[in-house]
Amino acid sequence: MVLSRFWYVLLGLFLGLSIFVLSLATSMYNRAGARAMGEALSSDSQVVAWYLRDDARQRSGRLIQFGVDPDIAKYLQKSSDAEAKVPEDAKDRLLSALKKVNASIPKEDQFDAVFAVDQAGRVVAYLGYEQASGMSDFELGGYPVVADALRGYVRDDTLVLDRVYRVVARPVEYDMGSLPAGAIIGARIVDDRFARELSSRTGAAIAFYVNGERAASGSPEGFATSQLDQIVGDMATLEADTDYMDKGRSKVRTIGGLLGVQYSRLPGEAWQLGGGFAVARLPVAVDGLFGFFKNADDKDKQQANLPLAVAIAVVAAAVGLLFTVFEHTRPLGAFKSEAERLAKGQIDQLQASRFHGVFRKIAADLNDGMDQVMAKGGGPRRGPADMKQVLGDIPDQPQMSAFSFPTDPSSMRSPPSAPIPRVSPALNPNNPRAPGLAGNPALLDSTLVEGSRGDSVARRMPSPPARVVTTPVGYQPTEEEEWQAVFQDFVSLKHQCGENTDNFSFEKFEQTLKKKNDELLTRHGAKRVKFSVYVKEGKAALKASPIME
Repeated sequence: MVLSRFWYVLLGLFLGLSIFVLSLATSMYNRAGARAMGEALSSDSQVVAWYLRDDARQRSGRLIQFGVDPDIAKYLQKSSDAEAKVPEDAKDRLLSALKKVNASIPKEDQFDAVFAVDQAGRVVAYLGYEQASGMSDFELGGYPVVADALRGYVRDDTLVLDRVYRVVARPVEYDMGSLPAGAIIGARIVDDRFARELSSRTGAAIAFYVNGERAASGSPEGFATSQLDQIVGDMATLEADTDYMDKGRSKVRTIGGLLGVQYSRLPGEAWQLGGGFAVARLPVAVDGLFGFFKNADDKDKQQANLPLAVAIAVVAAAVGLLFTVFEHTRPLGAFKSEAERLAKGQIDQLQASRFHGVFRKIAADLNDGMDQVMAKGGGPRRGPADMKQVLGDIPDQPQMSAFSFPTDPSSMRSPPSAPIPRVSPALNPNNPRAPGLAGNPALLDSTLVEGSRGDSVARRMPSPPARVVTTPVGYQPTEEEEWQAVFQDFVSLKHQCGENTDNFSFEKFEQTLKKKNDELLTRHGAKRVKFSVYVKEGKAALKASPIME
């Protein structure tokens, strides 16, 4: 079964190689995914920072509409000249002017809050900042962004008031030869709406935080915003990140193996309060050897060459089955068929030449085992092959005379009707190949003789009793002597069974026996063949047993 075993080894090697390739591909894919995620997060941080600056520049342009309004400039100048208290009429006229200008701005570009600040930094009028209701003194002049605007600069910053605000400020000119009359401050609340708008324009999942708490978050479609809550617990370790503390941007961090995050600090006052934003992405990775199947979508599956994979699997299975049929199923079927014939008595032994490999060895061992059982007196086998099955048709020849050896004529005289006794040539004292018998009367004590007719297998000579000739120890009869004995046993058994032995000669018997002997030796690889006789269905039959040792 070399081919089948080779195929099993080949399939095992292929399976092991597949597992190794999958492991290698998983590691390479995860590493490449981590590198790509880091690059993407760095890009997201830069995009968000750029968007915040660009949005501030665009919104500072909207403040021009407030700065050029004559009522706003006039009443800011009037409030700046008042040293003790802001005039009430200035508050009312400025509030009306702010409402009028803000209404002219498109809704998507409007500010959440607008402040009109005089030269002293006092808030004269405001829109949208309801937290200042009832406050008599409300100043913004202490913030750097407002102070720069009062000196003639356009600035943007992130302020932390009751919440986080993105603000832009620009000066309001009244008299070109003097300091600005005041400043206009436009503010947008950094809330979830702002974060979602920013996320939709940049494609990044973003979260704003301040004082160790998340202030707002937004994410693109397909990203669960709730996952951004994990940054709160991770921010406690940000102080140990030297890049974040020195450069304002952290290294790419992985939270719980499920979320890639990079933190960036917001400039200005919010920096001092720990304000910043975090961009996040889900890691591009696969879990385990079969993670590719979980992450693959319908498009990926359509691009896979499924017919080729199925064809390879079918061909491999067919080749394996073909090998097992030739090396296992067919030999086993032949062995089963031969065993059934043996069980039915159609054959006396398994034909080992019909098998190959281990089945031939099993058949030979079974034959040897049955011979051992017979040698120990286990009884005749059921249904052994008859002479025609083993030797083929044997032509009838004239009956041969029985063998005998010289002795006293008076002692050997017997009635004419008595059967002629037969003595094996091996026990014939005149046989030169029977050593120790010729000229040694001491060995002729009692001779076993067999009748050629009748039911008795062995009988003694009539009085005076014949002496039995014993075979010397270690003597091995020749092949011719064995065949002579088999021939005489066969003729005697045919007489006992009432069969005709006319025209049955040893010469033809010997030729056929020799032909079948050579054939069995070649077929089974045996050292010799042992022939014996027995009765089958009332007739004499002959049995051939290959001897392997």
